[in-house]
Amino acid sequence: MRGILVALRDAVDRGLHPWRRNRARQRLRATSPRSFLFVCLGNICRSPYAERHLSLRSEGLLAAVSAGFIGPGRHPPENAISVARSRGIDHSDHVSQILTRDVVEAADVIFIFDRHNARRVRETTGVRGDRICWLGDFDPQWAGKRAIADPWSKPVEEFERTFERIERCIEEVVRCLEAGPDVPK
Repeated sequence: MRGILVALRDAVDRGLHPWRRNRARQRLRATSPRSFLFVCLGNICRSPYAERHLSLRSEGLLAAVSAGFIGPGRHPPENAISVARSRGIDHSDHVSQILTRDVVEAADVIFIFDRHNARRVRETTGVRGDRICWLGDFDPQWAGKRAIADPWSKPVEEFERTFERIERCIEEVVRCLEAGPDVPK
């Protein structure tokens, strides 16, 4: 039964992806944010990679940080470090931090990677509304799921797929920001 429900949710997400993508792009362009927070469970795989990629891509013009919900003081796993390096990003010095209200308050936009992240951000900080965005909604390609999968404890190939998808999404975020706010016609 659970498998059927997941398949149904994925089918709905697939149908909604173009609408969600357009809405996410419009929301981002309308607010012209300058500071971003990436939140995933452990803050050692997805969120630090997205943080570094956005910082590198924007040449430091945008402020980016990352946080998680468990295990402060941890470094990315070796697979994350090696795949990131092969993609031109060194985040071996990253140390995980726990999501706090102060970190949330400093960000214009909070990017999450899956529905568990969204729920926990809301429960932990009380943040609601347009400040929380699914990073996967910016993907120009439908990747089979709205969520960006956590590659932790998985083979190198999973890190490569995850980091490639994060890059596509970040590139779309940067394109939206470079285009500037929508001008009403």
